[in-house]
Amino acid sequence: MSDLIAPAATRAREAANVLALATRSAKDAALEAMAAALLAHATEPKGSIALDAGAVRALTERQASLLPAGITGVSGTFVDGDPVDLVGPDGRLVARGLVNYDASELPALMGRSTHDLAAELGASYEREVVHRDDLTLIDS
Repeated sequence: MSDLIAPAATRAREAANVLALATRSAKDAALEAMAAALLAHATEPKGSIALDAGAVRALTERQASLLPAGITGVSGTFVDGDPVDLVGPDGRLVARGLVNYDASELPALMGRSTHDLAAELGASYEREVVHRDDLTLIDS
C-alpha cells in the first residue's frame, strides 16, 4: 500500500499539473474544483508568506494574484513551483498556492511594486509571486 502513496513533492507537482490543466480548460468545473482541493489538502507547504491586509483583500475579494508589494514576511525553504501557505496579518491561513520565486529571492522584493522591480532588476521580475490561477483560497 505504501508504494501507492506518492511523496509530498510528487503530490505537489501532480497538483500543479492538474491545476494548470484545469485553468486551461475552464469548461470542466469539476476538474478545476478537484485541482483546487488537491492543492489545498494533498500538498505539503514548503513555507509560508505573510501578507498585509491589502493583499488579503486582493486575494479574497478581487480574486487577484499575489504581488511582492503585499508581502510582509517569508519563512521556510522553497523554490519556484513549490506549494506555500499565504497567511494574513492575524496569522490566519488565507490561501495555498504555487510560488514563482525561491524563498531566498523574496526578502529583497517584499513591499515593492512589480513595475519598480522590473525597471531595476529586469522584466523577469514583473511577474506575480503567486498567480491567481495557481492558488486556492482556504476557508477557515
